[in-house]
Amino acid sequence: MYPEDSGAAPADDFGGAPVSKLSKHMEGLVPLILILIIGFFLAVRFDVIDSQTPIIGQIADVFESNSGKTKMLIVGSTSQEVIDILNDNRDIIDYDLKTTQTLERNPKEQLAQYKIVMLDQSEEANKEVSKKFGEAIQQFVKNGGSLITVKDSGIRRPDTYDVIGWQNTFGDVIPVKCDRIINDQPTCTNRLLIRGKIFREDEQHPIMEGIEVFPADPNLNANFESFDIAVDGKELAYIQSSAIDKKSYPAIVEKNLFIGKSIYFNYNPGKTRGIFESTLDYLK
Repeated sequence: MYPEDSGAAPADDFGGAPVSKLSKHMEGLVPLILILIIGFFLAVRFDVIDSQTPIIGQIADVFESNSGKTKMLIVGSTSQEVIDILNDNRDIIDYDLKTTQTLERNPKEQLAQYKIVMLDQSEEANKEVSKKFGEAIQQFVKNGGSLITVKDSGIRRPDTYDVIGWQNTFGDVIPVKCDRIINDQPTCTNRLLIRGKIFREDEQHPIMEGIEVFPADPNLNANFESFDIAVDGKELAYIQSSAIDKKSYPAIVEKNLFIGKSIYFNYNPGKTRGIFESTLDYLK
């Protein structure tokens, strides 16, 4: 009854067509997305990946950057100067204090909650860390975490009197070694009281940016409690004695482990506020 319009466009050419095509593409993606989600949860379930796996760490960093704070763990008992600096930087650092004993049960899982771990037993007589904790630290750093080690922290293992130094507990993640013996005593157990200055060794490194010497006043020196240890990384700064011999000792040493970072302080980092704040900014 009605004449056919041979010029009429097919139904697929009307405005609703693009939506239909998009729906078809989405239908094809849904199974792939489900497979990826199931695969992710299976990988987590069977420990193929965990919260310290690089890609997972990157996802965590996104949430961390949105909160504006970096989570930091202090293991041991650090100086009051360090605590004061951290409290003054509460807008960027959210820190917790724990002992090695509280971490012994599940160190890997507990360390995974943090971006920076600071091992500081300098205020304690006990410098012991277990092999289990040492292995957890190794994995933490090698999977992208940032570690700060202070002075002689972690040089001993419980009930193992023939193990001295960091290598037997932490492998290669600590940027210094205790392989020197003087008068039958390992140098990392021989505490030195040094009066002098800290000098910048690496002029380009962010930690020492704007700081050439501490104290800056040429007429002033500072007192440092340090150790005559060997460098196993990149020396960023050194301590020079004001005595006649002008003997030098490593002050700050760094080791980069692919995606993780490890910084060693051969003195109380709280004595140099500017350097320590630059270190926190660099590691976070």
